[in-house]
Amino acid sequence: MSKNDKDRLVDKIMGEAVMTLLEADDNVSFDALIGQLQDTLHDETDFGRREAFRTAINGVHHFRTLPDEGETPSRSLKLNRRDSVLYHAKSEYKH
Repeated sequence: MSKNDKDRLVDKIMGEAVMTLLEADDNVSFDALIGQLQDTLHDETDFGRREAFRTAINGVHHFRTLPDEGETPSRSLKLNRRDSVLYHAKSEYKH
């Protein structure tokens, strides 16, 4: 597996964990994300995916410990125009 493939797998695992939290209507926080990743890692049997889970967990831990220096691009979540349109379109149908 190439480095690029490993990065994609880590991104996929992170996305799956976030989607699981959102679908369960849970809060999305560093602690919740780490907990979800750890829970899923516990049940994973594939070596490559287990390594990706460990990388993702370590990444979240590292990101959480970075100093908060205001609105830096690496620490802020900004929606681009396309994401904003999709977000608003989806949120209109909530009951």
